[in-house]
Amino acid sequence: MSHRVASLNSYPIPLYMDQMLAAGRHAYDKQSTPTQNAVPGESTKVNLSMYIEGLSSFRTQTMDFQVDVYFQQFWKDARLAHNESKRILIRDKTILDKMWHPDIYFANARIAEFHEVTQPNFLIWIERDGSILYDTRISMIVMCMMNLAKWPLDDQTCNIRILSYAYDVEQLQIAWSQIDPITRNPGIAMSDMHIVDLRPGLCDGNYSTGVWSCVTAEFYVKREITHHVMQSYVPTTLIVVISWFSFWLDVEAVPARVSLAITTLLTLSTQANAARMALPEVSYMKAIDVWMGTCMMFVFGVMIEFTIVNYAQRQGKL
Repeated sequence: MSHRVASLNSYPIPLYMDQMLAAGRHAYDKQSTPTQNAVPGESTKVNLSMYIEGLSSFRTQTMDFQVDVYFQQFWKDARLAHNESKRILIRDKTILDKMWHPDIYFANARIAEFHEVTQPNFLIWIERDGSILYDTRISMIVMCMMNLAKWPLDDQTCNIRILSYAYDVEQLQIAWSQIDPITRNPGIAMSDMHIVDLRPGLCDGNYSTGVWSCVTAEFYVKREITHHVMQSYVPTTLIVVISWFSFWLDVEAVPARVSLAITTLLTLSTQANAARMALPEVSYMKAIDVWMGTCMMFVFGVMIEFTIVNYAQRQGKL
């Protein structure tokens, strides 16, 4: 599996470690961070990495996107150091519930869920020195407040904000891994966007309750223009050109010229409404609004030209 570190043989959890975890807080206190009692005043360091397995379209109506990730967390818990010749593999959720592990959450996710088919999709590796890898698969719908001023010629920068829920920065610090913090499936393809860049970042973790360690996974995507060229720009351009046929009609062909102008104007209005239906209501003008407005002004200019010419002809000036 390309998203994980090189696979090595592992042992199942030994009986003595299972008994220690089940013995209660006097043997292993899962309510305390690994450094809380061992090194007073030192915060626990948690490194993160993420493999993007799937990414869906960025939806303008609901201002969100869907992402499927393998999420890895690395930390060290000296209390779980062992003398086994190989690392320990844990696949049992009841054992995970007995261990201390970071309470990481995704602050701007509308919905986030673990995968459970056919078994819960997670693993824990415990190295001899107590270094731990916790790898799990998560699907999320993430909010992204998009700026649609240049739509459909826009690009967007969205992010996933990652924090600890209960531990402030004095107890737990999270950071991206130094090597390949965010990678992705090269086969990811979206119908209306393409990925320009994925990069790690930092965010403001200041809240009224304290300061929290906060990192972001940033997605820089650009909208594919081909669909909009074929569905909006080419048809509206042809409609404007058709409206210009009125210039070659006889000035006395009033029904033909009026029908042509009215028909093209109504068709443009329908096209503009269809484009607006795909977007949320926003308080600013979008690029598509400028285009549609310009096209309608050209067609309206044809009607004004006909009115002036017809009036002048009736006044005997032509």
